[in-house]
Amino acid sequence: MGCPGWLRGSRFKAVTQAGRYLLFYDAETADAFESGVYYARLRSPTEMSRAIFPKFRNTWRTVCTVQRRLGDGIAAAVLTLRLGANDPVPFEALAALDPARLDLLQGQKSVGQAHTTEKDLRPAPDRQIERAIVAFFWSVEDADFWSVEDAEKARAAHAPSAEVFALRHTVSKSDLGP
Repeated sequence: MGCPGWLRGSRFKAVTQAGRYLLFYDAETADAFESGVYYARLRSPTEMSRAIFPKFRNTWRTVCTVQRRLGDGIAAAVLTLRLGANDPVPFEALAALDPARLDLLQGQKSVGQAHTTEKDLRPAPDRQIERAIVAFFWSVEDADFWSVEDAEKARAAHAPSAEVFALRHTVSKSDLGP
């Protein structure tokens, strides 16, 4: 979060699939993932990163730009759906559910992809998405719609291959102080 242009980093854990996590970063522009400060960090991982990254499996890592957004911020639950170039986009169906934020993202395959020590620590190369829908909802269990059971019903109805994650931690640039 100390890198130029970075706004917020959030960590989510899958609701129904053990061992699945989503790390989601907001930045002012995609250029934030090309800065010298960012790459210096990736080329000198912390001891914690050195211990954790070799355990990563099935990683998808893509810098994306926002094609369409409704709302703002981060909320307690997120539904994510990877899309191919020609896949139908359930944006309006998910927007009707009144999410805190809904993004249609476009993958930028060449951005943030320089060789780094962190990449070497992971057991397999990262895969990349073409497009994605990311819908942030206020609660996993408390809101009428977002009980775990209802989240799975919504996933089945609007985005069968989507995953549902619960927020574990988020840090904004302002949390770091001056």
